[in-house]
Amino acid sequence: MSKVNFIFALHFHQPTGQLKRINERIFENSYKLLLDVFKSFSDLRFTIHISGPLLLYLAKNHPEWLEEVFKLGDLGSLEFMAGSIGESILPIIPRDDRELQIREYIKIFEELSGFKPRGLWIPERIWEPHLPEVIGRLGLEYVFIDDSTLTKTGYPHDLAYYSWITEDSGQVVRVFFIDAGIRYILPWEPPQRVLEYLIGKIKEGDPARLILWGSDAEKFGEWMDSGHSRSWLYAFLDLMRRNRSRVSMIHPSEYLREYGVKGLLYLDTGSYDKMLEWSRGFFRNFLVKYKEADNMHKKMLWVKKKLEKAGDLPRELRVEYLLAQCNDAYWHGLFGGVYLAHLRQAIYEKLIKVERWTEEKSNYFSSENFRKIMVDFDYDGLSELLLETPMQNLYIKPSDGGTLFEYDVKIKGFEHNLQDTMTRYGEPYLNKPGFNPDWYRRVSWRLHLWSPDTGLYDWINNTPFKDMSDLALKNHHVAPGEEGEVVLRALGGFYQYGSPPVMVAAEKRVRLTSNGHTTLFRVRNIGDREFTAKLGIEYHVAWKIDRENEAKPYYIINGVSRDVSEGGVFSTERITIKSPIYPGIRLESNTQHEVWVAQLSSYSRTEKGFMEIPQGLAVMFVEQLSLKPGEEYETSISWILEI
Repeated sequence: MSKVNFIFALHFHQPTGQLKRINERIFENSYKLLLDVFKSFSDLRFTIHISGPLLLYLAKNHPEWLEEVFKLGDLGSLEFMAGSIGESILPIIPRDDRELQIREYIKIFEELSGFKPRGLWIPERIWEPHLPEVIGRLGLEYVFIDDSTLTKTGYPHDLAYYSWITEDSGQVVRVFFIDAGIRYILPWEPPQRVLEYLIGKIKEGDPARLILWGSDAEKFGEWMDSGHSRSWLYAFLDLMRRNRSRVSMIHPSEYLREYGVKGLLYLDTGSYDKMLEWSRGFFRNFLVKYKEADNMHKKMLWVKKKLEKAGDLPRELRVEYLLAQCNDAYWHGLFGGVYLAHLRQAIYEKLIKVERWTEEKSNYFSSENFRKIMVDFDYDGLSELLLETPMQNLYIKPSDGGTLFEYDVKIKGFEHNLQDTMTRYGEPYLNKPGFNPDWYRRVSWRLHLWSPDTGLYDWINNTPFKDMSDLALKNHHVAPGEEGEVVLRALGGFYQYGSPPVMVAAEKRVRLTSNGHTTLFRVRNIGDREFTAKLGIEYHVAWKIDRENEAKPYYIINGVSRDVSEGGVFSTERITIKSPIYPGIRLESNTQHEVWVAQLSSYSRTEKGFMEIPQGLAVMFVEQLSLKPGEEYETSISWILEI
């Protein structure tokens, strides 16, 4: 009687920067459950991958769980797959980092377990044709990718029921294809239905037929109720025991030893079907859609350049650098991804730590403590202005309204990007009444000339046609300034229906201080008639998230402490954002202003439904202006870290 081979592979993963509460909840509800299942069915064959960030977390917090899992490996029940220590999207990181990611994972896994994994789990199954060159050279035998990659290349789907070989530059790797059909019914339909699906793939006289289920372990106990997960798994695996003559649970290495491969294939870029939908067919498109994802990616590349001049990192920092390449914060689909501020913050923390080490090791600043660099930081064909000192970085985008888009604190123990806020993008699932996507990137120093009737609600919710000038998006020119300062200048228009624009000159003069910076803003009417508007100077501040205890941030204005979710309109010259785990972050003007304050929140769809996710505090300094020809207004605003 013919049978079908079945690889049951579970991918355990939590990202760099995950909240401790969530890690512990999933451990209790899912990972402990799965360990019980593995023990109860130790006569069956399971394949598992534990992602690098989770492996390190478990080694520190739950070593007893790992020890029990590794015992099952000794018994032959579990086969382990390697990964990248940062669970990074391998094609989007530098080529030598790809190899380093995998080598570091194998090294740490061997130190903890005594096993050398034979296969490689590819994060999000993002496949590009050059990957075999790295994977094969590291001696790994096989990978899992999705059947959608096979069909996207143009091959018939029936080829997915076998293992194949592919190569690049003479380095080979065996490929198993995850079957989408079983992934959509296991564990969502009754166990008997899954068994019938498996038996339905039997081909008489063909003992090499194979079905691979490879997906998230967290589906059991986290996505699906823990009690139901337990009963489902016990029922399903009992069916596997009782139907061994028709379905053979097998490890990938066993399959290769017994059946080998069908032959040679070359494959297109790919991933699972939903990822292809979310990314418009190619993962790197996320770096185009989400400026915040692109910002982290290009920050990583910038730090990489500094690393090349500093030599090898100490191992602890090397792991930090690799963990900063963790994929979750760089994309968005059904999961929170780039919208989750605590994940982005963790990426920046680790990159800034590594950056500080490279600067110290390479004597980057030499005898000077201030570097001004014009460089195409984000590879969009336009130069950005980077201001760097040993204690802080200010990254400025002249072409986007002369705005501050990254503000790094490099002080040891306080590594943080104060400007790590998130723009609200249009998403297919966000058709809520009243939701208007942001028409500009939510960063700082942006100038608006609002119509006189504009208020806080209009600004934070993007009421159309309220900004009557083009200064917010205007290209700014970098001009010479005094020693230790930079100047940005732009010429824009103030527009009123039925009249030609009034020309307006804007200037931003920036000077760094020991614990922050001060920006002098000037607006001058260089037109031939008077205009009246509300001048708005926009800031966004990312408070430091407490990932351990989730202590709440707050702000102080006019001596009163307020929750960050409590916005309002105030008359004041300063506002201080506080986090229990971080020094105060103060915005302070040299004169009193009307100040609009609102929590910047985005909406994300997750496997548990819609979430409102705080991204930072939005602050607008407002001044009612009536400027006649030749008149100007100026004010200065300081951004101060209270340290």
